[in-house]
Amino acid sequence: MTHPTARIMGKPGVVLVPGPEPGDHEPDVEFRQLRHFICVAEELHFGRAASRLFITQPGLSQSIAKLERALNVQLFQRSRQGVRLTDAGIEFLHYARYQLADMESAEQVVAPALAAFHAECPGIVLDRTAAVSERLLAQLSNGSLQVAFVHKVPVLATLSRVEWEVVRRGRLAVLMTRRHLLASRASVALDQLSAETFLVNPRELTPSAFQGLKLMCAEFGGFDPKVLESEAASTPALDADWHPIRQGAAVAVMTEETARGICPEDVAVVPIQPPPRSAVAVAWRHGDRSALLDRFLSFVRGYRDANAWSADT
Repeated sequence: MTHPTARIMGKPGVVLVPGPEPGDHEPDVEFRQLRHFICVAEELHFGRAASRLFITQPGLSQSIAKLERALNVQLFQRSRQGVRLTDAGIEFLHYARYQLADMESAEQVVAPALAAFHAECPGIVLDRTAAVSERLLAQLSNGSLQVAFVHKVPVLATLSRVEWEVVRRGRLAVLMTRRHLLASRASVALDQLSAETFLVNPRELTPSAFQGLKLMCAEFGGFDPKVLESEAASTPALDADWHPIRQGAAVAVMTEETARGICPEDVAVVPIQPPPRSAVAVAWRHGDRSALLDRFLSFVRGYRDANAWSADT
């Protein structure tokens, strides 16, 4: 069975069937638009950014304009002197970098399954847009979305309108400067990080992730972590978000496979001995027994079992 308006979207993937009033939810920001915005912010030149992205300059300009319309804010100021970020653009750059890293983390986990599902069900259009787990879960609760892959955030256990199950587990890693005493270790236990300061997203952007870090450290490490909430970059410098880690002022935690794919060479990736583990869950509206959802969940469970997704590795 196919549905002409079903989409796979979000972080890391959502099957969307529009609710009764689909115009009520916030405008979607596409995965590619974040990449386009970050590239222009780093180059401060549309031509160079377009070449780096292997797209045309008019296409890039249209993508940025669409993003600005979706956000209802101006991100860049263009003049004869060049291109520069607005205050809103500087703030969004910080958010976009973390959002993209988070999305890439989730995408690496579920992308093969989504590709396989699309091959089996080509009538369902695949799409990817930016959304944190909290937003996806809110849209599941209000009926805007039908099913979503999300990180196993603490708020999941509190949602009466959402059903869920863990479908993928993996190892976490700590990111630190290569000058750190633990940087050469094959792995570390979480309690060995009790004296560290953890770089985190602003809690207002991802409150469940913030709470999850606190709970993880308390349960598996026996300590209350010191945190450094990342601020909006004061300049559009490349890799500004890595500075606290590079300088040894903080460490960060993310899934190991993502960390090894995005970290600069001067940042060490050290696996954390499980437990804890990372976990991705599939979530859906409570009581939804539609044929489309049943087909999707059956596929995901079969893919999970065939590929040992639920193994504690």
